[in-house]
Amino acid sequence: MKQRALLLYSGGLDTSVMIKWLQEEMDFDVVTLTLDVGQEKNDLEAIAKKAEKLGAVSTITEDVKQKFAREFVSAGILNDGMYQDRYPLSTSLARPLMALEAVQMAEIHGCDTVVHGSTGKGNDQVRFEISIKALNENLNVIAPVRDMNMNREEETEYARSHGIEIPYGGKYSVDENLWGRSVEGSSIEHPQEAVPYDAYRWVLPPEKAASVPENISIQFHSGLPVELNGKPSELTNMIAELNVKGGKNGIGAIDMIEDRLVGIKSHEFYECPAAMIIITAHKYLESLVLNKKESQLKKHMDQTFSEMVYNGLWYDPAMEHIMHFQKSVNSLINGKVKLKLYRGNIVPMGVESDNSLYDISKSTYGVGQTFDQSKSPGFIYVFGSQTMATIKGRKKLEREITINE
Repeated sequence: MKQRALLLYSGGLDTSVMIKWLQEEMDFDVVTLTLDVGQEKNDLEAIAKKAEKLGAVSTITEDVKQKFAREFVSAGILNDGMYQDRYPLSTSLARPLMALEAVQMAEIHGCDTVVHGSTGKGNDQVRFEISIKALNENLNVIAPVRDMNMNREEETEYARSHGIEIPYGGKYSVDENLWGRSVEGSSIEHPQEAVPYDAYRWVLPPEKAASVPENISIQFHSGLPVELNGKPSELTNMIAELNVKGGKNGIGAIDMIEDRLVGIKSHEFYECPAAMIIITAHKYLESLVLNKKESQLKKHMDQTFSEMVYNGLWYDPAMEHIMHFQKSVNSLINGKVKLKLYRGNIVPMGVESDNSLYDISKSTYGVGQTFDQSKSPGFIYVFGSQTMATIKGRKKLEREITINE
């Protein structure tokens, strides 16, 4: 009896090539697992039929959008998850969920090997393999694209020679889910060139965006968005709606030079309209509710979270401690944020919260201010005493050194 391998199957070029390669080169029976994480083109039945046509002995499809939003995207919101302050971790957050589903299905369907479609240059190989091994160290994990050492052109030729359909004409490598879309390959690999318009799908370039601003409001409870424009909204629905609203207003296109985990710089293009809107609103509400020390500590934890997710360490025990902290601090993040969306810009238009630390009687320069300004000189003296004493001491030392010379 042949060994079985479970393949994380998207229906794209890489994973379609893998079905044939696993059969011909490794003599595996292939079981495919296709997960609906909210990608735009999502004909699960057609993807399953394609896998069957290519020789898969069994095909599994799972709708995990709600789980993705509830357990992974929610964590990204609570942690203001942004790698290098720009990328909202859309692909990164999906990988530990996919690894979890793969391990569970491999165990159920008698597969002792899990196969993923990552290359040897990217981050996903690390994310998948650490996560899978953390969940079940007895499973073998292989990456045929990496093991074949094929470039994109060779892979495309392999697909053509085996009658495998090539999405997007093979020009771009695209990954999509509810939280964002990533595009790589072709002219995007040349940072001296602008991202071509045919790489855009969710977001209109600002010059083509709506000419009239759109005002929205988001209500947060315990750090998570619960209402859009005054209407209760389940998270997956709100994200889908904000992807549309943001995209038509030119919001969410991210062109960045990124430092990959493996030490390579890459030119990346992401489309994350809802993620950018929600995280911007969440940060603005935080600035109203948290004090300075809370904000400083949270910023450090946010950065640690983002780097751990990006680097594939979702299942590291340290993540549990971060989650406890974020649940605690986000229990205070309740309130409404108003925003204006206009040609690539997210403009705050007001924020309110019952937990606000803003006291206008202390902040105002106008009539009614209650801040006792007579206390300021003493504060300045105490606050600056160390700095002034250090400078005085250093100047004295410099004079002594000059005399000795």
